[in-house]
Formats: sequence, structure tokens, C-alpha cells
Amino acid sequence: MVGLKVLDVKKCMNQLLATDCFDRWQLAEAKIITYVSYVIDGHLTEEYMTGEEMEAEGLQQGECVPYGRVRPLCFDMIKGKRVPKNFRFVLQFPKQEVADFVGNLQGNFTPGDVANLTMNVSFSEGGLFVTTGCTLRMFSMDKSLEQEWDLKVMELFRKMEITVEKIT
Repeated sequence: MVGLKVLDVKKCMNQLLATDCFDRWQLAEAKIITYVSYVIDGHLTEEYMTGEEMEAEGLQQGECVPYGRVRPLCFDMIKGKRVPKNFRFVLQFPKQEVADFVGNLQGNFTPGDVANLTMNVSFSEGGLFVTTGCTLRMFSMDKSLEQEWDLKVMELFRKMEITVEKIT
């Protein structure tokens, strides 16, 4: 797990809310506090959609909704003349990309060992922060997967030309 402070808040917010950069990621949760509080549970609601509808959209019961499906809603909640009091997005790396990521590593882990790889994006007191997370389906003292995930997230920000610094 690594904690990062985003130095270019405006550019990062634009990437998060106004582009499709994270649309493939799954949204586990969003909490946005402006003049009221909004909480979005990103887990798909059982029986809302038929099996055929879910299959047509590439969704599966028990998963979280792709962030791109709710990004416009989140943008509408945040936009305005005033910045939000705070917010937090819990984003999960897409399942297929987790499999590819883990499969390309030279470690002892298989894609089935990984429950999820997350990136928590939070805004409070004018600062934008990112925290990575790696949840395994088993116990392991091996931190190599977590360290590789941290590097992957930092590389993602580098490719978007968003400056971040590690929080110690």
C-alpha cells in the first residue's frame, strides 16, 4: 500500500470526472459531501436487471458497476462554483486486467489469489490523495504483488502527466 498526494489537483480531477480514463474500473463506493451528502454503493442491485440485460452489458451479479456508468452522475454532484467539502471514490482495477497484470508478474501469485486491486481517491481540506490497496483471497507474507501494484498506479499517473508524491 502506498499513499500519494496529487500535486496537480485540477488535472487529476479532470481525468477522473470528465474523461473516460477510469471508466473501465469498477466503482465499489463513492461518497461525496457538498451541501448534502451522497453515498453510492457501486455493487449491482440484484434482480434489477435481467440476466440477458446483464450479459448484454458485460455485467455479472456480485460485481461492482463500471465507473463510467456513474461518472456523469458523480460529476454533476461535484461541479459548481464551490469545491466539495470532501469526497472518496473506491475504484477497483477491472477483473480482466487484474488477471493480465498478475499473469505478467514473475511471482508466486495467480489471478485467482487476488480478490481485488484498488485505488482510493479522496479529497479533503483542499488536498487530493490516492491510496492503493491489494486484497488477497489467502494469507501471504509476500508483498511483491502489493509493491508491483503500487508501481503500476504511480506509472498510471506518470502516463497521465499528473505529478504525485509519496506520503511518508
